[in-house]
Amino acid sequence: MPGFFAPMGASITEKLPKGEDWIFEIKWDGVRGLVYLQDSSIVIYTRNNNRCERQYPELLVLPHYIDAEQAILDGEIVVLDERGISKFGLIQPRIHNQDAHAVAKMGQKNPVHLYIFDLLYLDGYDLRKVPLIERKRALAAIVKPFPLLRISDHFTGGEELLEVARQSGLEGLIAKRTNSCYESRRSSEWLKLKLTSEQEFLIGGYTPGERDTFGSLAIGYHDDSHKLVYAGNVGTGFNEATLRDLFTKLQARVTEKKPFARGNMIPRGTVWVRPELVAQVKFANWTEDGRLRAPVYLGLRNDKPGAEVTREAPGALPADPKLKFTNLDKIYFPESGYTKGDLIRYYDVVAPLILPHLKDRPLSLKRYPNGIRGEYFFQKNTPENYPSWLRTETVEGTRFILANDKATLLYLTNLGCIDQNPWMSRVGSLDRPDFILIDIDPYHCAFHKVVEAALLVKAKLDAIGLKGYPKTTGGDGMHIYIPIEPVYSYDQARSFAEIIARLLAAEHPKLFTTPRAVEKREKDRVYFDWMQIAESKTISAPYVVRAHEGAPVSTPLSWDEVVPGLLPSQFTMINAPARFAERGDLFAEVISKPQRLEKAFVRLEKLVRS
Repeated sequence: MPGFFAPMGASITEKLPKGEDWIFEIKWDGVRGLVYLQDSSIVIYTRNNNRCERQYPELLVLPHYIDAEQAILDGEIVVLDERGISKFGLIQPRIHNQDAHAVAKMGQKNPVHLYIFDLLYLDGYDLRKVPLIERKRALAAIVKPFPLLRISDHFTGGEELLEVARQSGLEGLIAKRTNSCYESRRSSEWLKLKLTSEQEFLIGGYTPGERDTFGSLAIGYHDDSHKLVYAGNVGTGFNEATLRDLFTKLQARVTEKKPFARGNMIPRGTVWVRPELVAQVKFANWTEDGRLRAPVYLGLRNDKPGAEVTREAPGALPADPKLKFTNLDKIYFPESGYTKGDLIRYYDVVAPLILPHLKDRPLSLKRYPNGIRGEYFFQKNTPENYPSWLRTETVEGTRFILANDKATLLYLTNLGCIDQNPWMSRVGSLDRPDFILIDIDPYHCAFHKVVEAALLVKAKLDAIGLKGYPKTTGGDGMHIYIPIEPVYSYDQARSFAEIIARLLAAEHPKLFTTPRAVEKREKDRVYFDWMQIAESKTISAPYVVRAHEGAPVSTPLSWDEVVPGLLPSQFTMINAPARFAERGDLFAEVISKPQRLEKAFVRLEKLVRS
């Protein structure tokens, strides 16, 4: 059975996702627990690998109610109020209490409940790569009735459940993709929508007050550079017992060094403490200057490392003095409900990946000012009234924009450019491409034939000693990039692609169709668009969102992913960033490892003659 692994986390969202591949659960307000069952014994780990089963002795009988010899369960340990609502403040006294007698008394008065929502291991089988909906079916089959053990139900009607949660005073909802695998990281395959603003903060100091202990706590969070940012003071939510216990802990951490790297208006006379204690705080909202409005202390946590305490901002827009974003709530993808703001946030996240593939390439803009269902138009020339900081390149009288930095990328997105379409060559060698494009388009055929064609291309490239890099187009086809030194003309690059296309068409006449004229093509075939390789022609770049419903992304792949069952629609603006964070830039070698064609041409000629 696997040892401890970090539980899967959910990304913050402000709206529920739509689609049949999402299910929804109540967000329970308690302590996350990974429950290990083996040989009729139980061990429970918190998120940061601390054992905690001694704090919840009423759960030690769980092995009798799980029909398994070995199992790993994921769930939330909660204490319910009189209405059956989980409240973190009710379980907080248990978290740090090491007195077995006191814990037992609390268990008798307010027993905890375990809401299980996932099954990760069962009797010799690691289920983390199994789709979520299958894991849930397996979970339902092994749980026996027990008052303190409940399966966290899931629902398909997110909006209806959200309204129930709102009326019931619940913390929020979790949305999960039905086919999501279990990953030990925060993922956009799981999304959390909070109905109340609540998160963890680090305590960096306290103010003396009329009490014998302290008046308020100075709290903060880590920014992107891991510096502690002041978020305000919280002075309510304490009782006498909490004040005394917390004051003792604070006194042991007093320091002369101010822990906050950023933050104004910290109360004079604040006593600094080492930022080691993690406090759960609820609040009305964030003010414009980054402070908490009406914060209330809920308790201390020991199930989240202080290093992971950051501001939970749902899709915060990037801040750049050069940029002004407009109409962020305008719907760009009607069926999905995704907005212009969602698109800008996506490009802000993936900018480090996409920019190297746009650098110094003239762009032909395709603008959708009213989303994918509205009218669009093409733009190549850059108007004089555009910002002076934009980089441009004039080619035969036309001023093309170059997206060499994030500000430019986001500026273009704000103009309604859903995808970015660069040349296949760069400034300095515009008449010489730096990759050969193999463009595979289906013509009235299923996508598995596109996959078959791509694998045949790979086999030919392997045979002539070249390496190709596949990606989905984000539409209904696939691209294979063959990186080359920018020393060959477009004619030479196009001829190479044409030879590959005609060679494969001759070998597999029932798979490929070759006529350039659409009306002459045979249906249920794959078409090679080698004529696309020409100066000033553009192609959808890797990592761009395409203007199709569902916001699919042109996604780089490893060759072992190019298999039957692959669908371009499975990579979207919502789930792609998590994939990219895990896999990195699979197209990095398209830039870093250009290839020569001389030997490949000789080998290709031999293949043609044979």
